[in-house]
Amino acid sequence: MAVATSCEKEGETQTETWWINSVRVDCVGVGPMTCYQIQKGEKLGDEEWQLFYSSIKGFDYEPGHIYRIKVKITDKEAPVPADASSKNYELEEILSKESDPSLRLTNIWKIVKVGGIENPTGFKNKEALTFEFDASKRTYVGNMGCNSVRGEITENNGEKLVLGPGASTRMACPDMSAEQAITKALTDTRGYTLENNQLYLLNEAGETLMTFQAVD
Repeated sequence: MAVATSCEKEGETQTETWWINSVRVDCVGVGPMTCYQIQKGEKLGDEEWQLFYSSIKGFDYEPGHIYRIKVKITDKEAPVPADASSKNYELEEILSKESDPSLRLTNIWKIVKVGGIENPTGFKNKEALTFEFDASKRTYVGNMGCNSVRGEITENNGEKLVLGPGASTRMACPDMSAEQAITKALTDTRGYTLENNQLYLLNEAGETLMTFQAVD
């Protein structure tokens, strides 16, 4: 989806409208560092966030929020080091600041029901099966009863949710029914809701596939 850039120029000064994502991510510039994730334009699009390796003067960033800001961009005076940006970036105005609903998914969750199976437990230890979702890192890891699985959260906007197939261990157990139900639920998930510390994974039709209870 194309996004038009809002841009105003005054001589050597340029003003742009940027969106700043709710988490910074590890990146490598001159050395290991953390980067803002940005999009440019009046509207937030569906395309990938871009990594921004510089700082924004005057911007007091608070993780967990999506910002829409105006940034003033000016040329640095020469000489500019070869490994540095040729531009200065300065906050002109915060246009909006909203809590990121996608981060609500982040927690450790115990499976209380999947398909017709209630409170499934591990084959060996007979303990409750838990999953950890990390919305910032876009990952999930969980115990399916016989095997563990680790995968990517490919889409999450606070309502929509799509999970990658993940990589799992390959142990065989006498009863694989819970694991098969969990695998199918993860594959069919297209959304979720949160209510009273419970997480409901939903299919395309909005039907509940799997129910979790928050562990902490």
